[in-house]
Amino acid sequence: MVSAEYLKWVSLFIFTLQNAAFVLLMRASKVLSPTHYNSAVAVLVTEALKLPLSCALLCYEKSSLTGACSQLYSDICQQPLDTLKIAVPALLYTVQNNALFIAVGHLEAAVFQVTYQLKTLTTAVLTVAMLGRSLTAHQWVALLLLTGGAALVQEPKKSSPSIAADGSAEASALFIGIAATVVACVCSSVASVYLEKILVESKPSVWVRNVQLCIFTIPIAWAGTLMVEDKYIEEDGTPLHGFNAIVWAAILTNAAGGMLVATVMKYAGNILRNFAQACAIIVGGLGSWFLFGFQITTPFVVGVGLVILSIFLYGSKPDQIQAWGVAVLSMVGLGPRKGVYEMVGQQAPAEEEALPPASASSDSARRN
Repeated sequence: MVSAEYLKWVSLFIFTLQNAAFVLLMRASKVLSPTHYNSAVAVLVTEALKLPLSCALLCYEKSSLTGACSQLYSDICQQPLDTLKIAVPALLYTVQNNALFIAVGHLEAAVFQVTYQLKTLTTAVLTVAMLGRSLTAHQWVALLLLTGGAALVQEPKKSSPSIAADGSAEASALFIGIAATVVACVCSSVASVYLEKILVESKPSVWVRNVQLCIFTIPIAWAGTLMVEDKYIEEDGTPLHGFNAIVWAAILTNAAGGMLVATVMKYAGNILRNFAQACAIIVGGLGSWFLFGFQITTPFVVGVGLVILSIFLYGSKPDQIQAWGVAVLSMVGLGPRKGVYEMVGQQAPAEEEALPPASASSDSARRN
């Protein structure tokens, strides 16, 4: 029998690996791939892969193919209006995925990974505006730290041959990359808040929800491929031109990553998830330095530090923050030493409500 403690650390490893690998592979597919590939087709293939994966996981959840089919028929066919409502987030998620490919094509993997954490800010603002929820004082402070950290992250001079060396081209690429990242953040946040606000009465399995999304994302993604001019398709004779091992690895990581995380994150608390996010940012930065010659500057390090601090601060409870503050003061000789660490250890894991429910549902449902 596998222990819960073991599953927690497996969750940490998988979540960290998936978050870092997804960004690094997408960046590698843009700058290391010897041939061009159509990002819109990559999004279509990703969505097409998610459908059988979701069905397979639903079969595992129901322990039978018959049970899975019955569940799909009940939640989709017998509730057409509920399924139709999914068209809106499906469109937003498809735009988000296309924006991600644009973003990593113009930003270093490490810069993109830090900037993409702004989805916490956009989700929080939308949660307050659309759902009428309130944030605590320390959560607002965390959002300010997050914004400041993302602003501090600077793009050093690129060594990538795909970007021109002159400053104007570099500035243009940075602007396009940041704009695409912001679009992806907003799409992800609006979709997740919409799902919570409109579909609050319906609570199907996460895998059923993924199937519902695929019903719309696949044709929307296919329409997207028709809207993009592909000058290589006639030359190569296939829309899958340029799909080498790196591209396929990026697609598979995107398709399976969120679902894999959803199955294991139930064994990990909020603090562990925040720790994994922080580790993924660090791993992504080191991987970007090792693979792409990314220059880690002092502003970048400070920005990453602020973003990581904001992640922990936002997802924590006031009593946890107070206990950690006492622990830090005691370590520097400004507070009581005895019983401090026991008090920190006795703090209950932060509940999922500490994060915006919409953001959590977005991550666990399917998207990264």
